[in-house]
Amino acid sequence: MNNIKKLKDIILDLKEVSEVEHIKSIESSVTTSWGEEVWDHEKISRDILQNARDGVVSAKMDIDQIKITTDNDQIKVYAPNEYSLEKLYYIGSSKSEQESMIGSHGEGVKKCLSDMARMGIYNPIMISGDKCLVVSVGAEVPGTDGLRALVYNYFKINKLKGNYFIINTLDKKLKKAFEFGLRNFFYSNNPLIGEVLHSYNDITIYKSITKDGFGFYKGLKRVDIKGIPVIISIDKSYAALEKKVKIDRDRQAFDSKLQSTFYSIFARSGFYYAEMKNNPAIKYILKSSKEIWPKGHLLLSAIASSTYGRLKDDKSLKDLFGNDYISESKFTYSREITYHDWFSTRTQNYIRNRDSKQKKSNKIMLPSYFNNFGVLSSLESFIRSKANAEKRIKNKKTKELSPKEQKAINFCFEAAKGVSPSFAKLFNNEEDEDESLYKLNFKKIFCKELLGEIKNNSDYNSKTVYLHADLFSQSFGKIFSTFLHELSHATGNGDGSREFSDCLTYLISACIDNNAVVRRYSKQWSKYSN
Repeated sequence: MNNIKKLKDIILDLKEVSEVEHIKSIESSVTTSWGEEVWDHEKISRDILQNARDGVVSAKMDIDQIKITTDNDQIKVYAPNEYSLEKLYYIGSSKSEQESMIGSHGEGVKKCLSDMARMGIYNPIMISGDKCLVVSVGAEVPGTDGLRALVYNYFKINKLKGNYFIINTLDKKLKKAFEFGLRNFFYSNNPLIGEVLHSYNDITIYKSITKDGFGFYKGLKRVDIKGIPVIISIDKSYAALEKKVKIDRDRQAFDSKLQSTFYSIFARSGFYYAEMKNNPAIKYILKSSKEIWPKGHLLLSAIASSTYGRLKDDKSLKDLFGNDYISESKFTYSREITYHDWFSTRTQNYIRNRDSKQKKSNKIMLPSYFNNFGVLSSLESFIRSKANAEKRIKNKKTKELSPKEQKAINFCFEAAKGVSPSFAKLFNNEEDEDESLYKLNFKKIFCKELLGEIKNNSDYNSKTVYLHADLFSQSFGKIFSTFLHELSHATGNGDGSREFSDCLTYLISACIDNNAVVRRYSKQWSKYSN
């Protein structure tokens, strides 16, 4: 009875309470050793406040009617709705059957009560209407290595409006966690949330009042967005996140993998594809994250991946980056270059040389995905240069060979036959059409980017080989090596492919083994060169 009197005195110390009567005390199966992990101050405060939040949402009240004070070494949470305190004794919950409920297991409050006892915080008080519950710690259970059960002490008090959760404590960390309190939940008057930047498909993005941002999933803060002051709220369920959420009894923040999924859902589902250009939300995210551009961020990467190149020429982003940055060159299968071409010597040399020049000009290297925001990478520069060169080939930058130049090509075929008859007879073989696999036509080009290029024609196995006009006035070694190089591409394999590499290795070997033939044709070249 001494303990009951002590608990009565604790209740009567509350200014709201003027009378108290003990009803019953029940020892529960919950002990001070509930779970292996002890929740920290933030988890405890978030779970207790989540119950308050779910209660007012269920009662169709505004979340901002919940009031939190931490004065005089007492944490007090008030909410205007009432509920049965008996529910706190039993494990289980009906909230999972209701929309917009965060808690669904009915275990969270027991975990909070147990872990607060382990922290040395005893006798928390719960009040609803004219009922009061104080949870105390019972005596040590013999033979259990120190287990102590939680005891639920029920009282009748003078009628109060709403409900209270009250903790008497000196713990500064717990007070601070409750002061942050309702910021863990999404509601219109959350002091973290600024003006709306963009909204689409039940996904809304706001400015953040603080220097960092936060991500909310179905009303609960799950993501800390370091270095980017935006609030992202995803209101509806997504299967990729629900599997984790449904088994997450601790309501923990998403790990890096789930954060990536959260950002990906936001970027892919939060924008109508035609509204990504000149979008104020995307521009704000980029502008406000300038300090972390070189380091990168999962949110920026997700947005870049979802644009599919639509923002490469977005004029609203041009001034944002200016000419002070380059992006890293990195191969992806969505790029306009094959895996083999990416690893070709020509491509890699171009990237290495251009990157070196850009760095000497004091340009700052950004992660590769910034290429999708219009920050040109050396790979993108190479792809564009190649595309422009191909356009020039298709347009008026080509010309038919002169009679003398055609004789030079025939001379190269003769030389190829002398070096490797089996290779040469694959092309333009009028003597044995069954062995002739490729019909080749030759034209000359004038663009400086290319020495040679081979392109398919509309007819089956018909190809056009483009050779730079200057080759016809250069050494035999120069034109013959380019000639053999382009013929090696006839099978359709790129510079970086194993097939092309094997073919070229074979031809080099044949030229070395038959070097006397090569020397003989080299001496005769002056008759055919321009």
